Amino acid sequence: MLLASFEPRTRRRYKGAQTRLVEAWQGPAPYPFPPTPDPMHEGPATAPPDRRWWSWGEVGRGLPAEQVQRVKDYLLVRLGAPPDAAGPVTISSLRLPPGRLTPEDVAGLRGLLSLGAVSVESEERLVHSYGRSYQDLLSLRSGRLHALTDGVVHPATAEEVAQVLRFAEERDLAVVPFGGGTSLVGGVDPLPGTHRAVVTLSLERMVDPLSLDEVGRLARFQAGIRGPELERYLNERGFTLGHFPQSFERSTLGGWVATRSSGDALRREGELSQWLRGIAVVTPRGTLRFEEPLPEATGPDPFALFPGSEGTLGVIVEATVAVRPRPEETLYRGTLFPNWESGVAAGRELAQGHLPPFLFRLTDSEGTALTLEGRGPGPGLSGRVRERIEPRYLEFKHFDPAAMCLALQGWEGTPEEVSLSEREARRVARGNGGLDLGRAFTDFWRRERFAFPHLRDELVEAGWMVETLETAAAWSEVTGVALGVRQALEERARAGRWALLLATHLSHVTPSGASLNFQLIAPRDPEDAPGQARGLVEAGLEAIVKAGGKFSHHLGVGRDRLRWLRSQRSAVETTMLATLKQALDPQELLNPGKTLPQGEGPSHGSG
Repeated sequence: MLLASFEPRTRRRYKGAQTRLVEAWQGPAPYPFPPTPDPMHEGPATAPPDRRWWSWGEVGRGLPAEQVQRVKDYLLVRLGAPPDAAGPVTISSLRLPPGRLTPEDVAGLRGLLSLGAVSVESEERLVHSYGRSYQDLLSLRSGRLHALTDGVVHPATAEEVAQVLRFAEERDLAVVPFGGGTSLVGGVDPLPGTHRAVVTLSLERMVDPLSLDEVGRLARFQAGIRGPELERYLNERGFTLGHFPQSFERSTLGGWVATRSSGDALRREGELSQWLRGIAVVTPRGTLRFEEPLPEATGPDPFALFPGSEGTLGVIVEATVAVRPRPEETLYRGTLFPNWESGVAAGRELAQGHLPPFLFRLTDSEGTALTLEGRGPGPGLSGRVRERIEPRYLEFKHFDPAAMCLALQGWEGTPEEVSLSEREARRVARGNGGLDLGRAFTDFWRRERFAFPHLRDELVEAGWMVETLETAAAWSEVTGVALGVRQALEERARAGRWALLLATHLSHVTPSGASLNFQLIAPRDPEDAPGQARGLVEAGLEAIVKAGGKFSHHLGVGRDRLRWLRSQRSAVETTMLATLKQALDPQELLNPGKTLPQGEGPSHGSG
């Protein structure tokens, strides 16, 4: 049953032999997170007044103003003053190119969709033409736009998606699927490819829970549902998916599948393969449904080809996920390690042990300094640490304040399971020279875990460059990759005469390896801000690949990392994927220029 809170919509019913029908539920407010208003569901035609189309979040979200100011003050001392930053342009001042859709195109699309949900308005086109990378923010704020979709369609059902794709083939239109628009690698850029125009297919209306099998612990949702709404629905029924990427507030279930998203808790629900059980994908050649929650030996599994395809093979319209009961107890604890190497050793030992925490997150000395100094004295993390680690005690423990690293660990389960795992973690920490900071330490992280994108908005507004890199590496290569990236970025920063703060954190730990995330902050280059960011990111990615890391762990490929993907694919892999693309999307209308470059199919002589 469709939800009353998302009216008006076409009503329809779903039935299943072992499935409970979904009842109406209220707006997003998932445990354990504060209410997250989602203005996108007020209607697909126009962005609401408090939504900042040129940034990540909405007005009034994010960290308190005084905390943001402390971060800015720390960066000012550490890096020097950024240049004066111009405010964002207004939409009314932009001279947007007219859309390439003809009146016949628009009328035809409107005839296919309930409520005629097609928009060619300036703000709607602008909002759906960019992701939320630093370079995207620069483009939006300055009005120097490198791409613009010609129209936005809002289907409400899988059948409407299929009709849009059939229409696009007939009218020579490219189609770019769009979920939460959180891509940091150009994944939703409206590139027309060889087509005369491009439409963005938004899943903002496809947000319904469809079924919940409490016995089999399977839940099915439309792919446009966002993280907070999905968790709220499950929490109210005693379950959780437990997948919390940093983009959780804005990203969608379909986007998680399309990019092979990873959340913090990789041991359980971070990795996609641990919770994804089925999908429905609409392709130009028909709709595919994969609903096989139980293993079976029936040959190669085509289901595995669609996660990570980033909308180039089909539009993911539904997903079935494995859920679990909400844990009886959740506990977080902080640890201070004397240096990066000791923290990494502890993380590896825990990941390879019998009672690993579901979360292990280690921040290097640069990130630790930013965490402590950027928050200043007072309650919470900084006050607790300063109260407990007087300089003499640090000296007694042989801790160098310039080298020490903070770690956060988390446990879930029954009280007995949590207690056993916590005790084991404290033993491992002590064995690696760790200093226990207690449970109160973690309050700040639970409160701010999704705040960094909002903080980035504030820093960009103030004239700072804020970029991100991430990779995955085996435990034997983690430290080498981190060191190689630091050296490459510092060398590139010296060449560009940019002061640079590079903070590294390790997370998503597994028995074989972990993810490394690099946060780059520098005063913006007033002469060439895009070139500054591009040069640093490319230097970092080249260092990652050279050191044996993966060029992407959870951000995807999109447009920006396509050349690294091509360099790592064999000719056989390229031919195989191009053949699949040709079979499902022979006119190459789906998300051109992403993941699989246009024109590499067998019909174009490749292979």
